[in-house]
Amino acid sequence: MIIKRLFFLVFAAVALAAANFSAHAEPLACKGQGGVKELPYETAVPAGYDHDRFATWPRSLMFSYGAFTSSFETRQDHDTPDSPYKGIPKWVSYEMHAMMGADGKPIHPQGAKRPVKWYELEATDFLWTEPKLKPGIDASYRGFAVLWNRGHMAARNHANRISWQEGCNTHTFINALPQFADMNQGDWLALENYAIAAANKFGRVWTIAGPVFEPEREIDTIGKEGVTVPVAIPHALFKILVIETKGKVEARAFLFHQADEDQRGGYRKCAGTPQSKYDLTIYSTSLTALEKATGLKFLTNLSDSDRKAADAVSAKAPWPIEAKYWDDKCGGDDEEDDV
Repeated sequence: MIIKRLFFLVFAAVALAAANFSAHAEPLACKGQGGVKELPYETAVPAGYDHDRFATWPRSLMFSYGAFTSSFETRQDHDTPDSPYKGIPKWVSYEMHAMMGADGKPIHPQGAKRPVKWYELEATDFLWTEPKLKPGIDASYRGFAVLWNRGHMAARNHANRISWQEGCNTHTFINALPQFADMNQGDWLALENYAIAAANKFGRVWTIAGPVFEPEREIDTIGKEGVTVPVAIPHALFKILVIETKGKVEARAFLFHQADEDQRGGYRKCAGTPQSKYDLTIYSTSLTALEKATGLKFLTNLSDSDRKAADAVSAKAPWPIEAKYWDDKCGGDDEEDDV
């Protein structure tokens, strides 16, 4: 009887261990949204974070979430025929902190497999309720993804540094716009990798990103006319990285031009292209140039002298980052879930 009981206890322990191993072995996956037009995970800006620390203006329909702040088109923008911001944010900003272990090596955050369908929000339903269109923005990208990705402004793997749930929450259209696929999976991704290394070196980095429209050019959209929400394709994208060291603010500004289908291959995919092969300097520009191109104002909470000082160096080459601070790098396998 004792032997049978011992056998049962051992068998139960082995079964429990196997079940636990199976549970832990199962990869994390962002859950679907269901029928509720809100983010699937509770979200709050963590203590010690200020995503819009340097106050970008103007401000439109504002969203403040755990991993980013977004300024999205308003209903008035949507109803204004000449407004270019159709179904996309005007700018997104966020703060990213260092993740370095006691051994001096970067800590890679836990992430989850992205959702098949991106998350929709009730606050943006004016885009599809008048006139009656297919609900949501995700449907507008269907059939266009090979050329135009749902391009994050606040990167998913950057948000994972707060939590994997906040990483999931980045898959919403107040944080995305049509981005040329080769660029999104190439040079833009290389810059996102660089931003992680910069955060690890300087302690924290602020990112401001968004669309650029050229006034003399026609604006194309994705989606099916009269069926899905028309979503504007920007002519270019901008990204600004900001650091603060010893009370001094510095910025580096970048401008990436979008391309057309016949220009595929102009951007090299991050997968298979070593990080060292990307010369991000070719995208360098100034804060003044971006303000002129976008109509936005950056670093508005700084004094005039500090803004001028930040602008004066904003077109310089990216800050040098030593090898020990790098985590993600281009040149490995194609990990689609990181795009």
